[in-house]
Amino acid sequence: MRSSRGFTLVELMIVLAIIAIVAAIAVPSYQSSIDAGRKTSAINNLLGALQFARSEAVTRRSDQVKVCASGGGSGCSGNDWSAGGVVLDGATLLRAIPPAPGVTITGDAITFNDDGTTTASSISIAGKSISVNIVGAAKLN
Repeated sequence: MRSSRGFTLVELMIVLAIIAIVAAIAVPSYQSSIDAGRKTSAINNLLGALQFARSEAVTRRSDQVKVCASGGGSGCSGNDWSAGGVVLDGATLLRAIPPAPGVTITGDAITFNDDGTTTASSISIAGKSISVNIVGAAKLN
């Protein structure tokens, strides 16, 4: 009797074909999961930065703490959020907000007063809106 060891070429080709079919089905679904994760991450980073800025304004008793688009530099640059954002106390960098590739963010700088209040404003991110009310509380709408 001859014992069989290993697989035949036909068996290996069938397994490779099955793997290729499963991969072709899974990759587009995986890409949408990655995009959703990027959007969620960008929203959470911005919400965290807004809460941090409000806390720092109260802790430092400063009315110059602001969250704004960095535009690639260490200061504010209008509303070009493509390079991320920053949290500043005057000219002092407190925190950098990382850029979110593939996620559109629009909105002007938000400045917090020394008691944590601000003017009501909002930032649009990935088709959603983060609003900051006059007492400085940020929430996702």
